[in-house]
Parts: sequence; C-alpha cells; structure tokens
Amino acid sequence: MGTYSVFLHTSICFESHIMKELTRRSLLLALLMLIGIGGSTSHGQVTPRPDMVSYYETTDLLGALPASFREGLLGYGNPAVPSLAGNHFVAAWSTDGRAAASVDDWGVFTSAGGLGAGILRRTTGPLRTTGYHLSLSGGTGDAAFGMGYQGFSGDATALGRYNRLTVGTIARPSSYLSVGLVGNVALETNDREVVGELGVRPLGNSRLTLFADAAWSDGQALADVPWSVGAAVEVIPGLDLRGRLFESEAFSVGLRVELGRAGVDSESRVDPSGSYTRQVNRIRAGDYEPSAFAEAVRDGQEHVELSLDGPVRYQEARYGDLFGDASVRFYEILRTLQQAGENDRVTAVALNLSDLQVSPELAWELRTAIETAQRNGVAVVAHMESADLTNYHLASAADVVALDPQGLLTLPGYASSRTFVKGTLDKLGLGVQAWRFFEYKSAFEQFSRTDYSEADSLQRQQYVDDQYELVRDAVANSRALSVDSLDRIIDRKTILTAREAQQAGLVDTLARWHERDELLKSVTPEETSSIDADGLNEIATATREWGAKPEIAVVYGIGATQVDGGMGSRKLSKQIRDLGEDDDVAAVVFRVDSPGGSPVAAAQVGEAVKMLAKEKPVIVSQGQLAGSGGYWVSTHADTILAGPNTVTGSIGVIGGWIYDQGFGDKTGLSSDVVKRGERAGLFKGLQLPLLGVSIPTRKLTDAELSRVETVIRKEYDQFVATVAEGRDTTVAHIREVGEGRIYSGFDGKEVGLVDEIGGLTQAVELARTAAGLAPDESSVREVNPYSGAFNFGQMLPGLLDSIFADSTIEEKASAQDNPELTFLRLMLEHQPGALVLLPPTYSSMAE
Repeated sequence: MGTYSVFLHTSICFESHIMKELTRRSLLLALLMLIGIGGSTSHGQVTPRPDMVSYYETTDLLGALPASFREGLLGYGNPAVPSLAGNHFVAAWSTDGRAAASVDDWGVFTSAGGLGAGILRRTTGPLRTTGYHLSLSGGTGDAAFGMGYQGFSGDATALGRYNRLTVGTIARPSSYLSVGLVGNVALETNDREVVGELGVRPLGNSRLTLFADAAWSDGQALADVPWSVGAAVEVIPGLDLRGRLFESEAFSVGLRVELGRAGVDSESRVDPSGSYTRQVNRIRAGDYEPSAFAEAVRDGQEHVELSLDGPVRYQEARYGDLFGDASVRFYEILRTLQQAGENDRVTAVALNLSDLQVSPELAWELRTAIETAQRNGVAVVAHMESADLTNYHLASAADVVALDPQGLLTLPGYASSRTFVKGTLDKLGLGVQAWRFFEYKSAFEQFSRTDYSEADSLQRQQYVDDQYELVRDAVANSRALSVDSLDRIIDRKTILTAREAQQAGLVDTLARWHERDELLKSVTPEETSSIDADGLNEIATATREWGAKPEIAVVYGIGATQVDGGMGSRKLSKQIRDLGEDDDVAAVVFRVDSPGGSPVAAAQVGEAVKMLAKEKPVIVSQGQLAGSGGYWVSTHADTILAGPNTVTGSIGVIGGWIYDQGFGDKTGLSSDVVKRGERAGLFKGLQLPLLGVSIPTRKLTDAELSRVETVIRKEYDQFVATVAEGRDTTVAHIREVGEGRIYSGFDGKEVGLVDEIGGLTQAVELARTAAGLAPDESSVREVNPYSGAFNFGQMLPGLLDSIFADSTIEEKASAQDNPELTFLRLMLEHQPGALVLLPPTYSSMAE
C-alpha cells in the first residue's frame, strides 16, 4: 500500500443533529426494542461474563460508516442499509499487511430486495468465533429502517460476542446530510449499545464526504464514549481516497476503486503508537456504480437491442407471465429509447417488430421517441417479419427498415367498422329499447340499428381521415416518397411482397432478425457491442447521491371506468388521493386509456384528480382512448395532452333496455319471482348463460321511460358541468362540443378539450416544468405498474381466465381483451342506469 495523507477538521454534536433528522417512527421502534428487550435479559445470570464487545470491534472490517457509504457491509453495521444499497455481494478480509496470505479475519455479506445476510469469522489468539447476520429493511431513498439478528458460535462468550438483536435507521433528508442510529441489544446479558452516525457533504455531492460516529454502551460516561471522524475525497467518479481517525488516536487510510458492477478497496490500519498493524481488503460485485474506469474500459461504441414481442401494455404481472404469454411495457420502451439518445456511447438501436401488437396512438408515441433519439445522433434499425399499416408507420421512422424475405406488407388504409346485432336479437327474441337523447352518443346503436346513424358515420369518417393523413404523411416524409405515390400503393397494391415493398422504396433491405449485425454495420461507422435495456437503465440511473430526488409520479387509469373491474376506481382514487399527501411527489402524470363506463366510477376518479390538482401539478396524458368516462376522469387536470390518434371527448350519456321478447320461449328458459313493491320484479328475469346477468321479462312503460330520460338528462347535466368547471369554460361551450361527439387529438385541441398534442414522455417533461424541476433534479416513479400477481395468459381458456384472473388488470384494455363482451356486460349490468361509455369498436378503431 502507498502512503496517504488525510487532513481532518470537524466538530460533531450527535445528540442534537441525529434526533432532529431521524424519522419519528424509526426512532420510536429503535427505542422500544432497546428498552423492551434490554430490560428482560439479565434474569438467570449466575456467573460474571465479559462485557459485550464494542461496535468498533465487531465492525472492524468496515471501511466507513454505513449511513454515509452504500456498502456498509450490507446490513451488518446498520440493518437499514440493504434497502438503500440494492443488490450486492461483498467479501472482506484482513491480513497482517506483510504477507498477503496471512488472513486473520474474513467475512462475506450480501443484500437483495431489502434483505441482508452475512457470515463473519474472527480469530483472536487461540480463540475463534463465527458470526451470522440476517436483517430485513425497508424505506425510500431518504429514510430507511431495519431490524436484524446476529448470532455467534465458537469461543463467542470468551470474546464478549453475544447473540443480539439490532435495529437501525438511516435518514438522508437532503443531498448534504445523512444520519444513522443503531441499537444493539444482547440476548444473554443486559448489555445494550447505541451508535450514532453523521455524514456531511459540504458540496452537496459525493466529491467530499465528512463523517463521524460514536458508540455509547449502557452505563458508560459520555467522556469515555469512543468515537471516530473521517473524510472521503472522490478524485474522479469511482476513485475515492479515505481516511479515518479514532478516539484512541489509531487511524486508517485507504483507496476505493469502482469498476461498474464490481469494485475493490483496501485500507491500512495504524495503531496509536504509529505502527502499521494490518491491511483490510474488500471486493464487491452487484448493481452498477458510477465509475469513470468502467466508462473508460467499455469496449468502444454500443448498440441497444429491443424485441417488441407481443402486445404493448402499460402494466405487467408482478411475478411475470406464465406459459410464454409475452408482452412489453410501454413506459420501459419509451425510457430505453430516451436513455439511448442521452448516452454518448450508444450509437444505434435495433428494433425487432416481428410480433408487435400496438394501438395506433402508442405506435405514434414510440415513433416520436425514435425520432428524438435520432436527433441525438442515434441510428435506428427496424426489422419486421410482416406488418400492417400501424406497425409500418412505426418502423418507417428507422434509418434502415428491413423486412423478412418471405414477409408481407399489408397496407389497406384505415377503416372503422361495426357489427350490428339488432337482427340477431330479434331472432333470439330479445327486445331493445334505445334511449338516445344526444346526437353523437352512438354506443347503443349496435343493438338498436342495422347501420350507422348519420351522426356516427360523420364523426367516424372525420377520425379515420385524420388518422390516415397523419400516417400517410409521416411515412411519405420518412421514406422520401410523394404523398400521391403512397396513396397509389395503398389503393392499388394494398398487399406487397417483400420484393415489391423493396422496389417501391418502403423497405431498404430484405433480411432476418439474426442478421441484425450486418444491418447495424450499415448505420454505424465502427463495430459496436450490445447492451440490453436493463443494463442501459442501470447505467443511466446509477448514483451516489444522498436522499431521494423529488418524484414525478406516473399513475395509470386503464380500462373501463368500473368500481372494481376495469381501472378499479375505488383503489385507483385512493392511490391518487395518497399522492397528494406524499411529500416526495412533486407532480403527477395521469395516463388515461379508457372507453369510459360507469359514471359512479368516473366521478370517483375525477373527484380524486380534482383534489390532487389543488395540492400539486397534475398532467393528464391520454392514450388510445380517453372518451366519455375516460374524458370525465381527465377533466380536472392542469393540462391535458392527447396524441393525434387519441379518441377523446364523447361527452354524453347513454342507456338502453334489453328484455325478453320471446327469448325464453325459444330457449326453453323460464323464471319466476315473488315480490313486494310495484316494480320490485322489474329487473328480474332470465339469467343469460355465460354472461351471468339477467334479462328483464318486459319492456318499460311510458311512465318508466319518462323517469329514465329524466335520470339520463340529469346525469348529462352533471357531466357537462364537471367538464366546464375542469376546463375553465362555459357550460354552453361544452354543450356545443358535447352531445357524445368523439374527436381525434387534433380536433380535440381545436375545440378546447385538449391543451397540447403529445405523449407520455412529453407529459413527464411538462410535469417537471410545472414543478419547477430540471430533468436531473427529479426521478420518475410508476405508481401502479403491476396488473396483478400473475398473468395466466395462455394457460387458461378464456372463460376460466375471466374467473381466475385479476379483474382490475390492464388486459381489459389490451389487444387480448374482448371489448364487445365487456361492453355488453356493462350495458346489461347497469340497465336501466346511465353509462358514460364509448362503443366497443373504438377500442380497435382505425386499426
């Protein structure tokens, strides 16, 4: 080892600083453990035993304070460390400093998911002992609490090492301060110990860290309390010089080198007389740590590979998909593309779009993210096996577009169709009473008509025109084709073989995914190595900063507005209200992708958003669908963003009545009822097989119809008033643009229902700006990224899946959902009540 000089000058006052900064709950739990357990361990003591060995002797393999440095022997010194440290493995050992093989003491320690464990072997003359450590911790980036158990075997008693419980907390209220408190309670004696830790970063970053600690044992005078002070200087990221001075006048100096996912450090120990006593060494492996060395030794430039295999979803099963039901998460794709564009070493992204299932709006957002990465100097290669117009719209943004030699491009344009079942219901003997009081609210037409109404045909045509022109113009621009030539390809050829697509200039080359290295060579000037999305995210988010950054919370409202099913308004509204009380959250992005449904559920969520917006900025990002109840939940946000393909608006209310008009006679089903109350049996009738809902036995009377109309109109008045209040406009204006009319994102902006055109990425940026934060001053946290414990996927047939799967999962809005069945169930369950619901075909509109 070389010679190190450490200049230290710090004054510490543990009592005042620590008590001010620790969280109340963590401190209370620590004190209860110390008082409750410590007071009951002395019973049955017969023979004198050595005092419990001090904290400094049990942690002599520790290079610096757990509260100040992430590794902290991963919970051995302070059991709160694992929740802050991440996933790591540390091996430590000491030698006499002159012979590398003369290992005196050693230990191995690990942490994962807030759990810490370790084994420590100690030798003192002829005595040996082995210690075992297990801890559990939880918390956030600015506060953590942990509890642990330490057991000892061998000559433990002679060395004063007793089995004990340990509690610890770490508070990092800012980037300048870190405070720790540890309590150790012996289980075989009445010994207790309290350790206080303090770290200060005068510059607010890891370039300079000053630290100090003290360990008070029960009955010890304050003047006799041992302490240490020290400093660490970060020369460059990943290279630290450290020094530590003890109350006994012993000191240590050391060097720490981080290499990304591994690190080494070593320190020399000097006793009070100035004699060099031993060397302590440590190696680490695990999560990525910031390191200039890792950056320097990375093998040239890199490329990212993304396989968008399966449906693109907002949420995923917490414990993964079963039986190969693959999916990719929308936010993670956006994040990877953004990080690729911000990393100087990433020169290219290779996208495999072979089995991609994505809605037009999400495809537009991903395309926008690709274009942003390209502006930052990243080349993009896209591969397809076959593609429709939506997938090709996404792929066409790439610098190189490759199609499988046997693949097809199917480009028929866009259309919106609907299957009308009135004739089928007539044949089945099911009567229909449609209550349509608003011109464009067409949800019930499926049951009451055999074709589009004029109003519904008009609004659908306008949406399809917007969608077609957006995609056509974007593709023509990316592929350097004229709009007219692309129109001719779509109208006259429609289906193109791989060779025809290449000749038409729609793709650059014919290749398969395993040939992607050759494709990458065509866009990168030199050889690149591959880095996956997880590795890129690790590098992008690695930090040694203290405390949690202010958060931009992203919360999802996905699926129909239902209280328990769909987006689950009861649970979702609570999550939204909780964000208002979360001091870590600076602003909220509410991603809405919903066709609406129950007005009760929509009102619950809408009211929660309204309350939240009084506390902090709320930005709504509308996905493919945000109409009717999906618009209701959006309306009280500070700003509403929609994509050009978003189906938004549809401010209207619909209802209907499907009843038995011979169905029982045709099927042989019958029902009976006893009742009290003139209309008590109105909602009783035949139970429909599979759907589990009843079909009333008669149609409504004129008086009943009049009452239903009154209810629906009042529901509409409330809807209109809510939107007018949320959008800060007049009721008259909302009535003018309402009546159930849908709009594309572009048209929605023109009529004042949407503020800006943009996607989820733009919504996050807008939320940061509204909170007064720079991009590097905040982090993004997804509040509800999980759809449930498991995704049964292909394991269960459709009916069993509907029984056993989590009814609140995002699959309700995915490509695998059956929107027609969801729609019919909602209509039957709520009749004769009013619904704020889009027709089911809007969930796949323009695909």
